[in-house]
Amino acid sequence: MAKRQNYLASKSSLPVRTAAPSAAAHKGIVMSTQRVHGVESSIMFAERGPGYHTKPHRHDCEQMNYVISGEMWFFVEGEGYHCKTGDLMRIPRGRVHWAFNCSDEHTTILETHCPPLIGNNAEARKTAVSLLGDDEKMEDVKYVVNEVIDMDPQWVADAEHRAIGDAVLKWPAAERKAS
Repeated sequence: MAKRQNYLASKSSLPVRTAAPSAAAHKGIVMSTQRVHGVESSIMFAERGPGYHTKPHRHDCEQMNYVISGEMWFFVEGEGYHCKTGDLMRIPRGRVHWAFNCSDEHTTILETHCPPLIGNNAEARKTAVSLLGDDEKMEDVKYVVNEVIDMDPQWVADAEHRAIGDAVLKWPAAERKAS
């Protein structure tokens, strides 16, 4: 009898990784994630606290976000989108984007990536659970990584202020600027 394929995982069994994302805007930024992937796509549950802010970055995968709870501002090519519980947000492959939680609440987001985005380093990839069959190997997974984009911090701050307004000012400048 053939060995049963590894196609199932429970969210409650996924390891939780709490660390600074590769695109963190400053040293105080952390998020907790749970990740699972197959050969061609990945899912990440991400919890981001108040003040969570990333630098502009891109990756060679399409990203779909579903806001489970809370709210988040996503910026794509400098255009701001205010996403709240129940909203869906697409970030096209290769587009420069960043995220900012300027609320006082934690936000939980379900992200999907195709091809998989399972971490920028070996330590991060270790905590991503693989749902691969016996006939598939980790070498078959063509995952992508984040590429931080060097952009003028004032341009980023101006884009945020245009979208969010004066509410963005409650966060210290070091937390608002992407440098």
